[in-house]
Amino acid sequence: MRRILITRFAPALVIAAAVLGAVYVSAKDGRVNTTVATAPNSAETTVVAYYFHVTVRCTTCRTIESYSREVIERKFAADMAKGRLQYRVVNVQLPENKHFIKDYQLFTKSLVLVRFDKGRQAEYRILNDTWELVGDKAAMQGYVEREVREYLKRLT
Repeated sequence: MRRILITRFAPALVIAAAVLGAVYVSAKDGRVNTTVATAPNSAETTVVAYYFHVTVRCTTCRTIESYSREVIERKFAADMAKGRLQYRVVNVQLPENKHFIKDYQLFTKSLVLVRFDKGRQAEYRILNDTWELVGDKAAMQGYVEREVREYLKRLT
């Protein structure tokens, strides 16, 4: 009888464990991301590095966010302090952020660089290679650093 119950309910238990595990992983740092992304409130020209994600996040998604945040905050601290560069993490599943999916034609979690000129979006670039490079931290961070430097050169 026990064998029948275990066999019968095993798939449901596996799914429940996976869902609960994903919820735990996404909430274990104690933060719930409710960021609403907006254009910089400045007459200046700026670059915003957005990391777009969904509510339940896998290890790879968290790694891409971590590596990109680390390299941007370490290599571009002066630009961030001057307001030339911002790093924002945005949950696109929140109703107020869903427009970013269409705005940037997102099909997965993505790091996107956006250049704003006097508060208006001038151009953007999706850094798709982060997915291919995430297994090599130095390579991924080098890629992000090069792309951010290129965008910062375009500031007027």
